[in-house]
Amino acid sequence: MFRCKECNTEYKIKPDYCDCGNDTFDFIEEKQIKQPLTLEQKSEIVSRIFFAICLLIAIGVWFIPMSKKTTSAKQTVTKPKIHTSIPDINKIWNDTPIYQPKPQQTITEPIILTPTGNTPAQKKNIINTPVKDVKPKVQPKTTQKLPAPKTETAKENVPVKVTETPKKVELPKPVYNPNSPAMIEYKTKLRATLFSKFAVGSIQGAGTCSISFSVDKNGKLINRKFTRQSDNKSLNDTVYYMLMSVPYFSTPPTEYNGEIIRMNFSVNNGDYEISIH
Repeated sequence: MFRCKECNTEYKIKPDYCDCGNDTFDFIEEKQIKQPLTLEQKSEIVSRIFFAICLLIAIGVWFIPMSKKTTSAKQTVTKPKIHTSIPDINKIWNDTPIYQPKPQQTITEPIILTPTGNTPAQKKNIINTPVKDVKPKVQPKTTQKLPAPKTETAKENVPVKVTETPKKVELPKPVYNPNSPAMIEYKTKLRATLFSKFAVGSIQGAGTCSISFSVDKNGKLINRKFTRQSDNKSLNDTVYYMLMSVPYFSTPPTEYNGEIIRMNFSVNNGDYEISIH
């Protein structure tokens, strides 16, 4: 930077003459403007400081004296020794014999009792002879016979009430009618369930076939078979897979007694017709 000495006008490049006509200039050093640090520069400075602190801690561990720790760890608590002296057995041992009671002496001689009365008649010696042991008489056991129970010779005539069990009246079973509303509704739902497993798109060409089966009281499909097979193998395979995929259905109406249910299938290049009766 160049500054004019008379008008103090600053120029980046030194001109020959200033606007005021002066040709003398003073040289001024440009002040560098400090730019703020970016986020990357700040993070780099922080990481370097953190690394330096970790390095100092790692080095300082090696200078910690280990003698104090080893001596404190090796210190063991010494318990005072208790000196016990075993006494002499001769001082404890006692040779005195075990106390045994003396056997009682039985007196066999008669005891002479002297009376204490004043009369001369009572001065005679009275000898008290020992009394013999008298065993008590054991009375013989008498068993009392209980009187025998009286047997009834003739039973009393007691009137017995006879309760008559009511006879069950069996209601007549409904006659099976394949065209009844209940059976038509049942067969329609059964046809829809079977048709949900019938893959029409897997059948190529045309053909017709028929099947038959029955339903037990629990809704299980039994006696399943083909009554007429088609020359088209894809149709037979699709019907067989459909019939095996539905082993159970709902319980049939009360009028149904296991009668045979038939289904007919007719397919012609994507068009199909399925009937149940």
